[in-house]
Amino acid sequence: MKTLRTFSLVAMALAGLLALPVLARESPAQRDAADLARFQRFASPPQDSMHYWQINRFQYLGPDAKGNDALALWTGVNQVYLVTVDSPCLRLEYANAISLTSVSRNVNARMDYVRYGHGNRCRINTIQKVDYKAMLAEDKAGAHAGE
Repeated sequence: MKTLRTFSLVAMALAGLLALPVLARESPAQRDAADLARFQRFASPPQDSMHYWQINRFQYLGPDAKGNDALALWTGVNQVYLVTVDSPCLRLEYANAISLTSVSRNVNARMDYVRYGHGNRCRINTIQKVDYKAMLAEDKAGAHAGE
């Protein structure tokens, strides 16, 4: 019985050591940077405004090359915008929900804000429409190439 318990502990320790390189492969900051680069590849040039009905979800993408925080905003099926906000935008990466200041569901760069938490807000710096269908197609093609 003692041998079986010792064997189990050794097996669990080895499994943990084997998983360590996988876990250490990418930090959250590296993952954010990779996601941001991916969205930027499919983003249009900056536009002055965007019209939306609702925000279905959002993803914090970390700081861009200028140090501004970036977000991907899903406003409909396959409708995604890459938005940067002026820094410092304290603790935005921990936000559970966001909203946008707007007039008639129209958001303007350099005039409107991303709101989150208890009264926090950051001014929207740039707005770029993302060709999300092309992004998904590339993901699908890459997945099939690896088969």
